[in-house]
Amino acid sequence: MEFLKIIWGISACILALTLSQMPVLAQEAPEYQIKAAMLYKFALFVEWPAGAFSGPASPFAVCVLGTDPFGPWLQHEIDETPVGKHPVVIRYLGKAEEAGGCQMVFISRSERPRLKKVLASLQNTHALLISDISPANEFCRAGGMIGLIIKNNKVRFELNAALAGKKGFKIDSTMKRVATSVKCGEEP
Repeated sequence: MEFLKIIWGISACILALTLSQMPVLAQEAPEYQIKAAMLYKFALFVEWPAGAFSGPASPFAVCVLGTDPFGPWLQHEIDETPVGKHPVVIRYLGKAEEAGGCQMVFISRSERPRLKKVLASLQNTHALLISDISPANEFCRAGGMIGLIIKNNKVRFELNAALAGKKGFKIDSTMKRVATSVKCGEEP
């Protein structure tokens, strides 16, 4: 009986130590792993405009413009998982003009100094434009559609639903409900 009390005490200490470290572990969780998973989830809740794909089984291209912040996480989160009937491919772009054929373009923070020029170059594509450049409103006002933000130590997103709709994207109502805002970049 005494042995069980010792084991229980040790287990309780280990559990308490683990739980006390949870906020630290959550803060150390790779931010870009979460963002990579969100990119894939966005692909499942958006219908692309006509002409976004060259054929019914053509690849779904997730493109990263600028410095790659994801490391291995984008490949890890997307790894061979199709979007509908489209196999997913990841492309890394050096400039916006290479985005032809991309269904989704993540614009890295490294592109902030050229943001307006980059977004102007991407306006005639069929790509959903996403970034974590802050402030998100500035990104959306310049022509971005989804701004990833940190709110209460969690990765969230703001959606420019009006612009996405004008560009022919159909955003599922579930995605609109979980967005922090659906009026990213719009004047109050």
